[in-house]
Amino acid sequence: MEAQILEKVKASSELTWHILKRAIDKIQPGMRESEIVSLIRSLFEDYKIDRIWHPPYVRFGKHTLLQFHQGAQEDLILQQEDIAFIDIGIVKNGVEGDAGQTFTFGGNPDYSAIQKAAEKIFQESREYWQQHNPTGIELYGHIIKLTEAKGYHFNLEPAGHLIGAYPHRGWRKGINTFPETISPGHWILEIQICHPTLPFGSFYESLLI
Repeated sequence: MEAQILEKVKASSELTWHILKRAIDKIQPGMRESEIVSLIRSLFEDYKIDRIWHPPYVRFGKHTLLQFHQGAQEDLILQQEDIAFIDIGIVKNGVEGDAGQTFTFGGNPDYSAIQKAAEKIFQESREYWQQHNPTGIELYGHIIKLTEAKGYHFNLEPAGHLIGAYPHRGWRKGINTFPETISPGHWILEIQICHPTLPFGSFYESLLI
């Protein structure tokens, strides 16, 4: 990847994370999923984001089991004790930025554990990628093993995707089916897991670099 394009990719990722953190900081129990979507769209206006890759995904409670291509049938209200995640995808300077994170309210240990597990799986899988230079198929095979070792199920198909100056042109499937090695700065790594018996999950995604 040319240095100039890589810098644009990093900048877009950093801005996406900044907007995501601002949104999470404003969320309070009693708000509906739709309210958070409207809040995020207002933040897009604040940062002059005039193009997005996908609409904001806001998932509370049982909706954290839903994958990106599955629409919610209800507009849930965030409870005092709850688990939720946000996934946003913007386009800045022609380059996609994509970020997602789970957060919790209250003291439910199961919520806290799965939230931490998704981030830990991301970190451990990134380290595996850095050390072993696997294919996309091998990387997600490792991710599934990490997930199962922590007592959860992997819950995303397709998983991970290509980015660049022209988002998603080229390999249109997930990293989990990519038969070649993964170049730094070209891909978004997605982790979505779920509890084996209880109705909730956790999500984390960021630029693989």
